[in-house]
Amino acid sequence: MLIGFGMLGRAELAFVVMDIGYVQNSILTPEAFYTLMFTAFFLNVAVPITIRWWKPYFEGEKGMLRSSP
Repeated sequence: MLIGFGMLGRAELAFVVMDIGYVQNSILTPEAFYTLMFTAFFLNVAVPITIRWWKPYFEGEKGMLRSSP
């Protein structure tokens, strides 16, 4: 799970591909371009937050399921 959260921020390549598709080749509409840019930016910002939230579960400090007595 932690590795998956770390992979959320692979937006550097997405920014380059979107730039090529929008600016150089006019493949994307402005609405699609800005939607994808916002999504890639949000995923980049979400990485440290989700890792911080998941780390106690990963290290075993918190349990995901409570055992019933």
